[in-house]
Amino acid sequence: MDWGSKPGGILKVLEIIEDHREGFIYDFRSRFSLGLADVGTTAPWDEVVSLVTVLLRDPTSWLHTSVANWAHPISYDWPVLASMYDLHAQVNSKGKPKPFPRPWDNRSNMQSRPMPRADAREILKRAKNGELKWQNRAV
Repeated sequence: MDWGSKPGGILKVLEIIEDHREGFIYDFRSRFSLGLADVGTTAPWDEVVSLVTVLLRDPTSWLHTSVANWAHPISYDWPVLASMYDLHAQVNSKGKPKPFPRPWDNRSNMQSRPMPRADAREILKRAKNGELKWQNRAV
């Protein structure tokens, strides 16, 4: 009988191990004293699924950090302290100071917005003047 494991839980954990191996191994070794060889043997799969679920919600874990694509893990009070630093810097600066870097502000990992077509203004102008015939179906 299945005692509450979620559908796809084991497959999702395997996918997480494949995509975020270092964070998974580090957290399981440091927090639970378990290695990859213990997954599914020493620690049953339903327990592993539950532990991974908890780690993914915990911003102090390296697994959460890896999945969220952050630069480093943070404590629960870290966002408050960073915001207090930013406010203190704003009050005591003559110019506009840069905010304290957040781990989720990793610009190199973020996708840039797609650039509009170079001829977009021309196309819109022609459409406004009635020079284009609009279609409701894919061309």
